[in-house]
Amino acid sequence: MNYIFLTQQFYTDYKNCTEIEQKQTRPYVQVYIKVNGVDFAIPMRSHIKHKDNVFWTDRQNQCGLDFTKAVVIEDKKYIDKTLTPYIRPHEHSALIGKEHEVKQGMTNCIANYKEAKNNPTRRGNVFLLKYSTLQYFEKYIYKKDNIFKRMIRFLQKLFGINRKKR
Repeated sequence: MNYIFLTQQFYTDYKNCTEIEQKQTRPYVQVYIKVNGVDFAIPMRSHIKHKDNVFWTDRQNQCGLDFTKAVVIEDKKYIDKTLTPYIRPHEHSALIGKEHEVKQGMTNCIANYKEAKNNPTRRGNVFLLKYSTLQYFEKYIYKKDNIFKRMIRFLQKLFGINRKKR
């Protein structure tokens, strides 16, 4: 598991994205992972109030990885290489050997977000759409979907298939 901090440049560049967690005096340690070819930083948070889209490292104290607050690392310049993150030993222990589960949790959160976009009025989806940081990175989470759609359009043109919309 790779632990990182984000640079001040990241927070400056995304200052208008109000759901991105920003603590000026004590920044969040992030877990850095790649999911579907996209680099994500997932904050390690305390006092998490919601129960979905979380990988708990200390459930009793409401600490864990909050997938709803994950951000896309568009450029490696956003990773602060001058600071070394400190992880509480019991939380680190909870993450050892869990990279697959963390990636699956992020994958599930993305799927939940996409489902919420398709059904925005359903109970629970309003919260996810309003408070998730994925709203700022939709071009990355829909990237494969867009490639697939373009490929289908290309093949339809190539084979002269006209698809009528109803």
